[in-house]
Amino acid sequence: MSETSKYDLFNEELTALEKQIYYFLQKENDILEANQALNNRITLLERENDSLKKKIVEIESKVSKSLFNGENIFGGENFNLEEKEALKNKINELIAKIDYHLRS
Repeated sequence: MSETSKYDLFNEELTALEKQIYYFLQKENDILEANQALNNRITLLERENDSLKKKIVEIESKVSKSLFNGENIFGGENFNLEEKEALKNKINELIAKIDYHLRS
């Protein structure tokens, strides 16, 4: 009888170990999938970041050319003080958004 109980105990321990191994393998697969998703997200954000940097360079070069030539970058329209302030605030908001995206 003692041999049977030792055998049953051994089988129970073996089953428990198999369950733990299965659990750890599932956990590993979940972590690998999450890691791959994060790597894909990083790649996407890096591309978006590069695109935004190119747009910034284009806009800066356009502005510097306009300022160098003494032109109005908005097509010759003259703005009153309120419109200039509103435009300035909007540009600052956009810069803050771009800065936030670049930092995240």
